[in-house]
Amino acid sequence: MKFLIPTSVAVLALTLSGCSTYHRFVNYFSSSSTHATYAQQAELDNQIKRCENQQGDACITAGTMYEMRGSQYYAQAVRYYQLATGLKQPAAYSALGHMFENGYALPKDLTRARELYQQGAELGDATSYLYLSNLYRYGRGTDKNRAKAQQYAELGCKKGNVVACSVRRQIKP
Repeated sequence: MKFLIPTSVAVLALTLSGCSTYHRFVNYFSSSSTHATYAQQAELDNQIKRCENQQGDACITAGTMYEMRGSQYYAQAVRYYQLATGLKQPAAYSALGHMFENGYALPKDLTRARELYQQGAELGDATSYLYLSNLYRYGRGTDKNRAKAQQYAELGCKKGNVVACSVRRQIKP
């Protein structure tokens, strides 16, 4: 079932989450046509085929497309994020960690989420830095550590995550 949200909200949400492929989803969320889901099916099928051919960015895109469809598709999203981590795609680690952090189609596991964020950060993923910052800032699955939160926010900001830049200014060790 498709629900409608304003394009600006979809773009903002995907941008804030660090999704680098938000432009592919703008039409999906802004269309009032009931056929929009099927119109996007061709794009999803294309991404799945590219993923099967070991193109990691396509695995992330397929996972994101499934995740954006709603909770009934979270298991498929997890599958494609896992394939992308196997292909060492940096953004896949933050996406899969997010699924563990929130218990989307997986048991909620903050330790596993932190491990995945750390792996993504080691590969240079700005969103992973932001998510690590938030875990340490709020003590989610770890002890609160404002200095580490500040450090990770700074690294995320340097990698280009504007939310990490904002968070960095809010944290006082």
